[in-house]
Amino acid sequence: MTAGLHTVRLTPVADPPDGGAPATLFDARVVSPAGACHGLLATAPPVALHDRPGPAFEDEHLVLDLTEPTGLCRRRQADVLHVGFLPTGDDGARLTGVLSAYPGCAVATAERRGGAVLLLARTGGRLILRPAFGAHRTGGAPTLPLALGSLAHAWLAAGRALTELDWFGPCDRFRRTGRQDVLRERG
Repeated sequence: MTAGLHTVRLTPVADPPDGGAPATLFDARVVSPAGACHGLLATAPPVALHDRPGPAFEDEHLVLDLTEPTGLCRRRQADVLHVGFLPTGDDGARLTGVLSAYPGCAVATAERRGGAVLLLARTGGRLILRPAFGAHRTGGAPTLPLALGSLAHAWLAAGRALTELDWFGPCDRFRRTGRQDVLRERG
């Protein structure tokens, strides 16, 4: 089970390597009951230095997966709700319905075909992230949609807009190849 209390720590780091797209990078660590997911979170356009969440920003919140039986019992208290895989094009309406039904929920997520993850914030921000090179999962780490929901919640809690997020990828792969594992889907 990867649902439960998640703690996210965002720490600003250096700008991307030469040749990379202009962005601001954050070391991002999501810790859940199942383990940890660690990587780089990038914003686009770049966030000015004084607008960053500070030397480090930490956020703790309740994340539930509504596809798991245990996710149903505390759904009214959840900050992030994941509805599972939605094969049809009504995923935006479904997530809007989740946010309407559960006023305490700040972010709703769903998986789409091809591994894309749709995130919808109560603030109205909507973002689609898709895996570019496969989902980054380490033994016991939160699943990608739950980890992305947690990162989005922390970003919103830091006073930022969901639409500023551009990609998330593991630190080691980014440093080796300059490529990201999760990219923002361009409309």
